[in-house]
Amino acid sequence: MANMKKKLKKIGRYVWEMIKGSFPAGLMYCMAGAILLMLTMKGETITWSSSKLTWTLVCILGAGAYNALIMWANGGQHYEMLVSGNIKRTSSEMYGTEYKISTHKEAKEYRAWKGFVFGAFVAVLPLVVGIIFGCNQTLIDKGEMNGGALSIFVLVSFFLSGWSILPFYYLNVSGTIQISYFISCLFALIPIAVSGAFYIAGAYARRNKALRAQELADKAAAAEAQKVKKINYGGLPGTKPKKRK
Repeated sequence: MANMKKKLKKIGRYVWEMIKGSFPAGLMYCMAGAILLMLTMKGETITWSSSKLTWTLVCILGAGAYNALIMWANGGQHYEMLVSGNIKRTSSEMYGTEYKISTHKEAKEYRAWKGFVFGAFVAVLPLVVGIIFGCNQTLIDKGEMNGGALSIFVLVSFFLSGWSILPFYYLNVSGTIQISYFISCLFALIPIAVSGAFYIAGAYARRNKALRAQELADKAAAAEAQKVKKINYGGLPGTKPKKRK
């Protein structure tokens, strides 16, 4: 029972770190959706235009760039945490005592799969929105929601996940083309791919930086060791060798 509680506590720490790590990127995607809604939802008639396409791309690229930056930083930090964890484990195996590192948290250690899980947490919202919109496509496209729970959900979705659903909504309602909202679920792959790729890249960048720093330190130490050491004869008269003329 004690082991089970310990395992559940460990899983809980991992889940909490995943949620915290994915929150900034998720918030930025929500902001991108709200900005896209404010920039494109103008006038009484809903139409699709090249400007809407441009703003959609700008908002997605902006949110994706911030997502990449956050995951790059997380990857680097988690790599350093992995190094600390390896030091603790090595000391425990060699000396039987674990080296104390107060800043170390096992749940923050680098693992390649973590980046994709960070993205998966962000992807939940566009995935759920795409599924619910797809299941109610006829009602949404014809505007027959009658102010119920579905209407509230649609409005909230426009604000929180407009970057993934608004382009499809504009295309369908304007009659430009009829396309299934289920296809918008593919947009959920964007945060997963971006988070996974840049989390791994950030960890390797930090690793390479550490290796370069170590190489420079080793070269400096080797150069210092090869230097000819001068003898200190002191300041007494007659203790210094005569210089050749």
